[in-house]
Amino acid sequence: MPKRSSISSYRKQKLLEKNACYIITCFGNEFLCKAHPEGRCERGFFSLFLQVLYGMAFAKKIGIPYTVDFSNVCYAYSDPVKKENTNFWERLVVPKIPDPGYVPVYNLRYETHPLRIWNRNFLRQLNCIFQSEVRFQDQLQVKIRAIKEAFKSFRILGIHGRRTDHYTEIQPAADEVYMKKIETRISTFDKLFVATDDANFLEKLKMLYPDKIIAHDFFRSEGKKGIHDHGGEMNGLFLGEQALLDCISLSLCQHLILSPSNLSYVALVFQPELPYTLAESASSTWSRRKTLLAYKLNQWGIRKW
Repeated sequence: MPKRSSISSYRKQKLLEKNACYIITCFGNEFLCKAHPEGRCERGFFSLFLQVLYGMAFAKKIGIPYTVDFSNVCYAYSDPVKKENTNFWERLVVPKIPDPGYVPVYNLRYETHPLRIWNRNFLRQLNCIFQSEVRFQDQLQVKIRAIKEAFKSFRILGIHGRRTDHYTEIQPAADEVYMKKIETRISTFDKLFVATDDANFLEKLKMLYPDKIIAHDFFRSEGKKGIHDHGGEMNGLFLGEQALLDCISLSLCQHLILSPSNLSYVALVFQPELPYTLAESASSTWSRRKTLLAYKLNQWGIRKW
C-alpha cells in the first residue's frame, strides 16, 4: 500500500482529469470491510465521519471537488424504511452536489484511512475542515441548540466510556481507571455527562453519582455486541444521529475523560482546545504513541507515512 503522504504520478493524473470528482465512501475492500461482498458495511459511525473529514482535506489539498456517497452498500446507518441503499450522510449533513457529467474518482485507504493523531495542531487542522466543509441539516441543528441550552447553566465533566465490542480493536481500560479519574475531578463540577454504548457502565455511574449524572435517553447495549453491529435490524439512521449528538454533547463540556476511540477523538475535533485525559490500557497507550511518532517523523521529513 502506498504511503499516506505520497501520491504517485499515475494517481495524481487520475485525480486531475477533466471533470474529476473525488468520491468519499467505503469503497470495495479498501477499508477491510468483510461484509462488502454481501453489500453491507458495518463500520462505526465515527470511523466513517473521520474518513469524510480526511477525504475533504485530501480533495482540498489536490484542488478538486468532492462529494460524500454512502449509498454504494447498506451501511449500519442506512435508512431502514427505504429498501434501496440510501446515502445516510445527506440526511444529517447538507451535501456537496457534484456538477453534471462528473468523472468519479474513488478515495483510497491510504488517502483517507481514519487514523487518530492525538496532537493539538492536527486536531485544529481537522476542526478547520469541519468548520468550513460541514453544515448539519436544519432538524439536527435544532436538537444541537436544545442541548446547548440545557448545558449552559452547568460546569460539566464529560466522560466517554467506549465498551461493548471495543476489545476487538484494542484492549480497553478497566472501569476502575475511569472511576479514579472521575473521583479526582468531580468535586469541581456541577454535573457529569456520560456518553457510552454500555448500559451497565451508565448504571454503575448513576449509582455512584445519582445527583450529578446527565445522559441522553439513547439506545445502549447490555453486552459485548457493538451498537452498529445490528445487521439492519434497527433504525441505523436514528443510531447515527444519537452517536453524533452524544459526541457534540461531549464537546460542550469543560473537561473530558475519553476513551481511545473515534467518538472521543471527534469530540476534540469539534472543540480542539478542550482539556482532556485519556482512560486507556497500556497497549492502547503504546499504539497511540506509535501513530503519533510516525506523524511527527513525517513532519520532520525523516520518513513518509
